Amino acid sequence: MKKQSTMIAASLAASFALMAPAAAQAPDSGEAFLLEMMGERGWEVSCQLTQGDGDSIATRERGRGLLDNGRFSVGDVVSGLCTYSVPDRGELRLTLNVEHTQLECPFTVTEAGFCRAYLQPGETGSFNIQRRSTPVATGS
Repeated sequence: MKKQSTMIAASLAASFALMAPAAAQAPDSGEAFLLEMMGERGWEVSCQLTQGDGDSIATRERGRGLLDNGRFSVGDVVSGLCTYSVPDRGELRLTLNVEHTQLECPFTVTEAGFCRAYLQPGETGSFNIQRRSTPVATGS
């Protein structure tokens, strides 16, 4: 029994040791970009996002079924361009999470503060992702 308790304690200690470096590497700045998609049939959404360190991230999600959903989540986003395509017999709803971020909402804000777009059959287009410009304070 003592040997089993020692093994459990060692295992727990090793688990905590492995968790600590991962937590230290987590980014502590930047904007979290979270885009959720829900639609019908063969819709497609692609984004080219730029992070604070200059890295470029390309994402792409496609719907295939009668009702399908997708999601992009990228940290430290400063800007980007997303394109979308809705099939002739489909629909697509895009929801961008802007709460607790400095990202501007590229859509009409509806439904209790959600940043959403309802795209109709056959619609194609694009939208920009950017941070809100903060006013410069001037003293007198």
